[in-house]
Amino acid sequence: MVKINSSEEVIALFSAGVLGIGVNIPENIITNEMIARRFGITQEEICRKTGILERRYESPDSSLTDMCEIAGKRAIEDAGVNPKDIDMVIIGTNTHDTHITAALVQDRIGAAHCAGLDLHSGCSSFITALATGAQFVQTGLYKNVLVIAVDKCSSLLNPMDKKTALLFSDGAAAVVLGQVDKSNGILGIHMQMDGSGGKYLHLDENKHIKMDGRAVFEFAVDRFPKAVHKVLELSGLSLQEVDFIIPHQSNLRIIEAGTARLGFPMEKVHTKTIQYYGNSSAPTIAIGLHEEVKEGKIKDGDVVVLAGYGAGLGWGAIVMRWGQTSRVLI
Repeated sequence: MVKINSSEEVIALFSAGVLGIGVNIPENIITNEMIARRFGITQEEICRKTGILERRYESPDSSLTDMCEIAGKRAIEDAGVNPKDIDMVIIGTNTHDTHITAALVQDRIGAAHCAGLDLHSGCSSFITALATGAQFVQTGLYKNVLVIAVDKCSSLLNPMDKKTALLFSDGAAAVVLGQVDKSNGILGIHMQMDGSGGKYLHLDENKHIKMDGRAVFEFAVDRFPKAVHKVLELSGLSLQEVDFIIPHQSNLRIIEAGTARLGFPMEKVHTKTIQYYGNSSAPTIAIGLHEEVKEGKIKDGDVVVLAGYGAGLGWGAIVMRWGQTSRVLI
């Protein structure tokens, strides 16, 4: 599935690309009115600080496996793949309720012969999970890899901590990665971490999300544009060739400031997720990708950059040429 020439150089015959995508957006809406009443502030103040209009919480009775199963099955259906042909399941999450989520999801979706792993990489977990899955596809080891990003941040919130309660939410999103024509799919990957900033966004002694809002804001506004520039440099592309950017939906003000520093038009940057679904951590980028594809703003042939940043502190980006119809049949 990969060609080795006489100089031992590996020549890829295909790229890893997204064959299908699915999401699971919780139905329980937490409005700004509800949050404002709790803290004795105005709805306008919440929107001014965060850009969020409402956020979504999953039912307390729903497990991560439940959330992943729905998103995963929708992605498999969208890809037109038989669940039995899923070779690997990768779960990216920060809110583990078990450390065998991938195995449980594999069983639920009916992938009989399937590898799997659970990984944790802060708010960049979807970028890390997607990059990991892409390696298995790109080398030809596995043909169809299901990547699911999921978080249930509501289970880790101190309801009276205004810094976090205004922002965080729940959700799940999945993609099926497979072999696509080498001119499409993932064109470049960049990931990095700086653990010296871990103290700015972490779990406290009560297992509640604790955040230094100012420090995280400054970090994200700096690293978001740098991650985009770096992945484009590695891919041999320019910013002018990018059709759409989907950043982690952390806070609308971070996205606006980072985009301004990048010098990219806001109308080509996804923001719906942070405004209407809140910051669900790991799945926000994948949810945003689903929204823009569904609405027709991302079309086959478009160059799309996915950019993540957050707890760790970690950051990274992936650039891809979108094309669900460019599957390689081997």
